[in-house]
Amino acid sequence: MFENLIGQETIKKQISSGILQKNLPHSLMFSGEEFSGKMTCALELARSISCINENAPWDCNCRSCRDHRVLINPDLLLLGSRYFVEEIKASAELLNRTRAVFSIYMFIRNVRKLLKRFEPILWEGQEKKLSKYNGALSSVTEALEYLDPDKPLMEEKALKKYLDNLINIIRNLTPAVPSTTPIDQIRNISKWAHRTSSGKAKIVIIEKADSLLDSAANSLLKILEEPPPHVTFILITDRKGSIIQTIRSRVRNFEFTPRTNKTSSLILEKLFRFESEMNLYQFFQSWSDTDYNFISSNIRLFTDTGINGGSIRELEDLFLYFDKNKGKEELKKFLRLLTDELRLRFREDPDLYSTVRGQILISELLNDINLCSSNSRIYNQSSLFLLESLFYNMRDKYEAFSK
Repeated sequence: MFENLIGQETIKKQISSGILQKNLPHSLMFSGEEFSGKMTCALELARSISCINENAPWDCNCRSCRDHRVLINPDLLLLGSRYFVEEIKASAELLNRTRAVFSIYMFIRNVRKLLKRFEPILWEGQEKKLSKYNGALSSVTEALEYLDPDKPLMEEKALKKYLDNLINIIRNLTPAVPSTTPIDQIRNISKWAHRTSSGKAKIVIIEKADSLLDSAANSLLKILEEPPPHVTFILITDRKGSIIQTIRSRVRNFEFTPRTNKTSSLILEKLFRFESEMNLYQFFQSWSDTDYNFISSNIRLFTDTGINGGSIRELEDLFLYFDKNKGKEELKKFLRLLTDELRLRFREDPDLYSTVRGQILISELLNDINLCSSNSRIYNQSSLFLLESLFYNMRDKYEAFSK
């Protein structure tokens, strides 16, 4: 088991031991930086505890493992937002390039990570919200039936056309995934969890668990206080400290270490047959639909204008961009790159790096960025409003620092 999780040896040993000794808690949290293997580990844990064989090898041929390998097991629920388009586009290119069985599995799994967010039980009572996406959902589901790791792959030109068409449909489907798991879905999970399982275990995996609103978090807490014995909950988060303490006290946390450059290169080479010095974040963002040349140049302009006390009118193109691209993911990418830009300037500027006042300034600016991100994810505030507030905060703080 866990053959497909590269690195994180300590966590692999701990979880494997817990599975074999049957003493793994039913409420777990996987925390750590993005791209540290948390979802890979969660899916493999789900397969392993559902397997009828003791050691749960990846190539096990039991019905449960076959279903888990292509993510169609009915006893698995996935919730929360994710970088769906980037992941699917990267695996589609790999499939086009290699035409290998492992790349068929990867592509199917990545698409089904998205489709799992539309399990009927999750939307029970809220079907009307999903109605305008039903056509796209049916099209993706039907199209995926043409791929089967056990059958010959379609010829090259047909495959490229098929994948391009599928990705275009997926772009229309991803906006339906809630940016934060709503309370209605948490309540539906509770009903589902108390039903009889068709297999050994039921597993609920919630990505971005830190983005839950208070009402949803409190509803989840009620389930975690008395979890059904046949159900395992796995919360995945990049921001452990943002999860309410009462939930953290009821789960066993596994802290994933950040990927080193060496490990990132190994993953890209082994899984994507791609040799590069990029880290995993950079690799996946290279598959984004976002115009990174535009974003990067405007991050420098945003920072320079704020530092030099300039006018917000100089950022007109940036605000027009966010007025057109209202998705939270666009703002998230901008804020992440802005964080990198500020940290770089901090290291290069001795007035900041070598003074207490400079360190306080950078700390406050990074906190402002985190607050901006939280207000977008959790409270659904306008990207334009948040960026304007962030700009004025940066300008005012730099002005006070310079006096």
